[in-house]
Amino acid sequence: MMFQHILLPTDGSQLSRDTAERAVSFAKAANLKITALYARPSGPTSVEDVGSLVEPAVLGRMASGSEGKSKEYLGFIKKLCKEAGVECTALAVVSDTPWEAIVNVAEDNQCDLIFMSKHGRGGLSSLLLGSETYRVLTHSSIPVLVYRPPEVDADRRKAKAKEKGRKKD
Repeated sequence: MMFQHILLPTDGSQLSRDTAERAVSFAKAANLKITALYARPSGPTSVEDVGSLVEPAVLGRMASGSEGKSKEYLGFIKKLCKEAGVECTALAVVSDTPWEAIVNVAEDNQCDLIFMSKHGRGGLSSLLLGSETYRVLTHSSIPVLVYRPPEVDADRRKAKAKEKGRKKD
């Protein structure tokens, strides 16, 4: 299957930025277009949502702050795409379930590949916190490419080698 359109979700983290760089070079090499996505949490949207604890002016600043984040996070990807000559559309959606937003946006925009990273959590914290990547993998009918930065593999290899060394003693 040849891919034509990548959905690239971001949360603004360094890992998301590294993943975006890799996704853009992949898209350039394969002549693909990218839809960048930032799913921001809804948070309180009105005085009624938080009672009288927060003044309307503060709510306005909170809302514009999250809009600023989406512009910053998506702007980073748009700049990478522009520099690489890759067609890019940027979308910000409001969602308290990012994995669901990712799957829905991919389907709604006819993306045929979701390119995302897996955060480095493992073990119990991964189980307790849940993994957006895992949820996308298990709920999407669209293929998902999970990018793991080289340094994550290097750390894992070092830990394995250290463990092997202990078993020999």
